[in-house]
Formats: sequence, C-alpha cells, structure tokens
Amino acid sequence: MGDGPDLRILQANERTLLAWVRTGLALMAFGFVIGRIAVWLKLEHPEREESALSLVIGIAMIAVGAACEAVGAARFVRARRAIVKGEPIVPGAAWPVMLAVVVAAGGLGLAAYLALGA
Repeated sequence: MGDGPDLRILQANERTLLAWVRTGLALMAFGFVIGRIAVWLKLEHPEREESALSLVIGIAMIAVGAACEAVGAARFVRARRAIVKGEPIVPGAAWPVMLAVVVAAGGLGLAAYLALGA
C-alpha cells in the first residue's frame, strides 16, 4: 500500500457527490415542469383564472435543487479533505435532513393542492 489515501474511499466520495448532483438536477427539472404547467393548464382550461402559484412552487423547487447541489459539494470537499489528511470523516446530518423535510413538505403541499382541485 502507498502512503496516500485509499483510492476506493476517494471514489466512493465522488460517487456520493454524483448522487447529490443527480438529486439536485431532478429537483430542478421537476421545479421547471411545475413552473411551466400553468401554461398548459391555461390552454386546456381557458375559463379558469391564471394562478401564479405553480410558478412560485416551481421556483421554490428549483431553489431546493440548487441547495441540494451546494450541500453535496460542501460535503464532498469536507470529506475529501479529511480523507486526504487521514482524519475521521464526521458528516453532519442537519443539511440533508433539512432538505428531505423541505422536499417532503413540498410533496405534501402539492398533494393537498391537487386534492383540493385548485
């Protein structure tokens, strides 16, 4: 074994970063779809009042996706530094849990929005 860090651990850290990136991209794409659904609904139901709610929800979901990217990048850098220095990795749980709660709350809000027929 060499003196440097185990490459498998560094690669596992990179795979974790890629999972954060995929999740963030999916959230941003979902936010874009939500934001643009108002146009489709207006074409399908011109008698209904146009609501800016889908745009606001879409923008919020895009922001959550961007936050996911930032959290993933910060965790990657912190873990990489610890791996290279040979220090223990102590990842915090606050940001991932907060993002999960925000996404879950958004999902519940969308479910309620659809259930109420708005």
